[in-house]
Amino acid sequence: EEGWCWRMVVPSAAYGATMLGSAAMNNVWVTYSIPFFSSRLSSSSFFLGQALYMIWNALNDPLIGWLSDMSPGLMRRRIPAIQYGGPLWALVFALSWLDWGDEGQKGSLLSAVHFTLALFAYDGLLTLVELNHGALLADISSSVEDRTRLNQAAAIGAVIGSCSSFFGHMYWNPVPGADLHLFRRFSAVVSFISALAFAYSAHGIARHEKSLGLQEKLDETSSEVHHKASTRKSVAVVMRQLWNHKNLGVFTLVSALQVFECTFEKNFLSSFVDVLLVDLSRKTRSLIISTSFILPWLTTILVGPFVNKHGVHRLLQIAFSLKLTLSMIALCVGYKHQIFIGLFAVATRVLTECVCRQSPMVLADLADEDKYLHIRDKSMSATVMGTNALFTKPGESLAPMLGWAILNYRSTDAKGIGQGQGQQATLFYCLVLGPLLVASAQLVLWQSFKLRGEYLGKVKDFINQKDLEVALSTGASVFPSHKET
Repeated sequence: EEGWCWRMVVPSAAYGATMLGSAAMNNVWVTYSIPFFSSRLSSSSFFLGQALYMIWNALNDPLIGWLSDMSPGLMRRRIPAIQYGGPLWALVFALSWLDWGDEGQKGSLLSAVHFTLALFAYDGLLTLVELNHGALLADISSSVEDRTRLNQAAAIGAVIGSCSSFFGHMYWNPVPGADLHLFRRFSAVVSFISALAFAYSAHGIARHEKSLGLQEKLDETSSEVHHKASTRKSVAVVMRQLWNHKNLGVFTLVSALQVFECTFEKNFLSSFVDVLLVDLSRKTRSLIISTSFILPWLTTILVGPFVNKHGVHRLLQIAFSLKLTLSMIALCVGYKHQIFIGLFAVATRVLTECVCRQSPMVLADLADEDKYLHIRDKSMSATVMGTNALFTKPGESLAPMLGWAILNYRSTDAKGIGQGQGQQATLFYCLVLGPLLVASAQLVLWQSFKLRGEYLGKVKDFINQKDLEVALSTGASVFPSHKET
């Protein structure tokens, strides 16, 4: 029992700590970064910054993924990204909320440079940390049970980190040009807590790897094997193989829609709440925002047994169907029933984020299938995730650009996003039609995803056999898939 505790509980806690730090910062960033910069930027500066960011955001994922997979051993590729990249990411988060000199004049060049550099630095470090963290899911174990346990640990960490969204709205002042010193102090505290979480996570995962006796043996073997493989296979060859990976293509299309919807909802959630729920108190609106970030992670924990029994494919199919049904009901009810709209906003956020939270599980399975299809000696998990992100990440720029265009087109005054005449109706249809259209398309696409059932079991058997062969050749144990006997 003590061995099992060290073998699974301790690395699970370390794995979850990364998501604690990530969620604490990212929930604040995605909710308030657009409102923060909207009062400082002209429309042309905003669109230019987002266009440049879209290119950078798409390209840095496959680049970082490839570089990570080319480095031998977890200690040299995954863990340093969290250990050093995490605290640097936290520092960038805290500094991004500070004004650079006099940014009081809307549309100034300094504000445009601030916005663009903040996006580049924040996303680059986010990718470095989260992509390597996600790749660890495929590296640590091929077992569905172990991966579910690690995903649940990440969800627990994110639940704790998501509490920042409640306090963020309490300190946030939506009035353009308002004093944000309390919000900046709060962000500094969040940054410090996140940096500590990243440091603990890297230390815990590294200690776990050393305890299994893998460090010297598997690093050396992996280096030799991968050096030979890399001389035979160029980047172009691997990318062509991934391009022809049908299940990866289907999931990438589903993910692209998901990322777009998720980003749009998070970026404009504060506008949805402040405009559509004007009769509710500020504390109640803060509670709705924080709940919409926390409940998806709690749902991820609760659906673990369902995933173990029925698989991720079935869970996502149900989530798409529920989201479509709720959107149709909301369209019939209308925007004048504020309590219902508040509940609908939370429910759709839960379903949308639930799909996003299961993406690492699907991508880990796709990395296994890639290893199976091309008989690789080593998983290319980070490259698979980076290739997926190449086509999904542009949605993180397109969503705020579309939202900015719609809301500013409808606005008839200069009070900022979401304050003009007709904004309630506009925001309501954005809130409802987005999930309805996206869920409809996802349900159709998801029928073509074949990595499930017996075929998935065949892939898992192959991966387990390959892991056993490596263990026998090196004399080391593989990452265990614990089952009580």
